[in-house]
Amino acid sequence: MFILAMRFIPNILTILRILLTPVFVFCLLSDEYQVYSVALFVFASVTDWVDGYLARKYSYHSGLGKFLDPLADKILVLSAFFSFVYLGFVKLWMVMVIVIRDFMITSLRSYAIRRGKPMMTNFFAKLKTAFQMLMIGLILIFIAMQSLIHMTISEQLNYFIYIVTHYEVIYVGMLVVTTVTVISGLLYLYENRESLRSLHSPSQVKNT
Repeated sequence: MFILAMRFIPNILTILRILLTPVFVFCLLSDEYQVYSVALFVFASVTDWVDGYLARKYSYHSGLGKFLDPLADKILVLSAFFSFVYLGFVKLWMVMVIVIRDFMITSLRSYAIRRGKPMMTNFFAKLKTAFQMLMIGLILIFIAMQSLIHMTISEQLNYFIYIVTHYEVIYVGMLVVTTVTVISGLLYLYENRESLRSLHSPSQVKNT
């Protein structure tokens, strides 16, 4: 009974992550609640790890989970990036590159699955996700520190904000994230080129 109950938790955590995203965006866009957006993002990231761990531990891989988990990640990540664009921390073109890449790859993957010819995920795709989550975390910390500077006087805090602003750390970091995102998409297409060709024929072709 316990194991059966545990199998439902990954999907519950994934749905919770989706439901928390609007709250996260609200806090991020509200000056007085921006600090809480950091806590919500950390919580969402932890639930992402926990639901993946439980799914592997109890060998529960439902069709709903396979659909919802990456969807929840994309909703959270893109909501954060578009909020950063609105707040003036990130360039719109960078976020649009990420959106186009994700839309293209997700569409191809979904079509391949429907044809019974699933495509491989490469290491760069996982690296891309890690870079995106790390960059979101860093920007959130910077935003939180900016909001805290009005409540406290700290030379270290002032110096940190000066370094990040003066050396355009966020802009350079987002350039790296955007570049890794594009490279991961191109490598995904290259490594699955045989599978992509096979989508035009009725015969089953193994992934390479």
